[in-house]
Amino acid sequence: MKKLILTILFLNSIIGFSQNEKSNEIAINGIVLSEVNGKPLENVYVNYKSRYQYSATDEKGKFDYKYKIREKDSLETIELTALGYENIDTIIRVDKPREYRFEFVMKPRFGLNREKALEDIKNGKVNILESSGIAPVFYKSDTKFAKKYNVNFVEYGCEAVASESLNEYNRTVFEYLDKKYGKEWRKKIRKDIVGLEENNK
Repeated sequence: MKKLILTILFLNSIIGFSQNEKSNEIAINGIVLSEVNGKPLENVYVNYKSRYQYSATDEKGKFDYKYKIREKDSLETIELTALGYENIDTIIRVDKPREYRFEFVMKPRFGLNREKALEDIKNGKVNILESSGIAPVFYKSDTKFAKKYNVNFVEYGCEAVASESLNEYNRTVFEYLDKKYGKEWRKKIRKDIVGLEENNK
């Protein structure tokens, strides 16, 4: 009987300790989407600035973090960073246990998307975007192609530009070129243009 009572007391102490631990936590979770196409963004860093800690989104754009409350805690700044996207900041209260569920939508740098491409085309600026890294590559055929089809090759080099942005912008330009010139231009353009191979499928 004594053994049973001791076992119950031991289990109760574990449960009580576990509950106290949970009551001293804030659950922070959510999903991060791209404004470009509405799809989840992977590898977004979610930084908890006062703690110098972070979590990261998975392939479904989801993140989860257990925030341990400290005695003098009141506010925490959360910063989201992702390659090619503008940072997002938000402030939350961290003075007592609670749960936060977020849905963040990140905007691409330079505002590159379908709407921007349509606006540029309307204004007579038919741009084909490239991102060749620290050592951009140019071909003589680029100049000839640009003159024939009245386009500009815009190189972002090593600037951090979201691949989703480049793809959507270029895809919109490709649609315009198809309508104006048919498919012939596709045989003459350089083959390493962002989004071209995917668009040709």
